[in-house]
Amino acid sequence: MKTLLRQYRNLFVEYLGPQWPSVLLLALLIFGHIGLQLVNPQLVRAFIDKAGEGGALEELTVTALLFLGVAVADQAVSLLTAYLGQSVAWTATNALRLDLALHCLRLDMSFHKARTPGELIERVDGDVTDLRNFFSQMVIRLLGNGPVGGAG
Repeated sequence: MKTLLRQYRNLFVEYLGPQWPSVLLLALLIFGHIGLQLVNPQLVRAFIDKAGEGGALEELTVTALLFLGVAVADQAVSLLTAYLGQSVAWTATNALRLDLALHCLRLDMSFHKARTPGELIERVDGDVTDLRNFFSQMVIRLLGNGPVGGAG
């Protein structure tokens, strides 16, 4: 089990390591998105409380505008998170595709005779695309919909 985890860790380091600034920014954006999702319900609560107490129109207007500003900021952060997640995933999986293609080119001819070109292309490109789709959304969904981020 430890060996398998070590292999996974090594793969992540190999393919995501060169992108560490983007991965760090992605993590910060995800936590920012979660934070913004937690702020808006508090603004709604404050608005309702102020309205129920007969608060001044200026206070209600400021709270409503703040709510709209946070909602727009949350959507912008969500968009940036999705874009950066896709970018990191594409870069990492393109490096993986390159390594797999080079590996296939180094295999002996008997391997290539036993498989069709379409099968090899599907393995190198199709399976890696499936991995990219999975990993580009996995972190966002796990953190965004987990116990901490499930408020939105």
